[in-house]
Amino acid sequence: MKRLILFCIWILCILPMQIQARKYFCEIKGMEKGNGLLIVFDFGESPVYSTWKGLKSDQQLVDENGKEIKFNSMVDAANYMSEKEWNFLQAYTSLYAGNVIQHWIFYKEADSQEEAGKGIMTKENYKNKRQ
Repeated sequence: MKRLILFCIWILCILPMQIQARKYFCEIKGMEKGNGLLIVFDFGESPVYSTWKGLKSDQQLVDENGKEIKFNSMVDAANYMSEKEWNFLQAYTSLYAGNVIQHWIFYKEADSQEEAGKGIMTKENYKNKRQ
């Protein structure tokens, strides 16, 4: 009986924490450019495609000083996301304006979008923060 009561108390304490957390998604998009690979991060907050140039460079990641974080490959970008506790979900390719784009989808369980994106900043976020 004592174990049953302790189990019920434990469930009542854990259940609210499980209910609040939800999945947030990020799509890493990579496209070969003449000078290397352009990798952008789509958190669903801003458009990542420009009308004429393909992927928008404003969606590249920067450090806390606004300096662009360079990635050697999609795997390098995936390792970065893994370090930030994001989980790989799926990968596929598509064509956009005649360019092959690699799509790698990640998710993270968190209580809010801010918590999910903690420690990750795009050029656009950095510019908005400085204004």
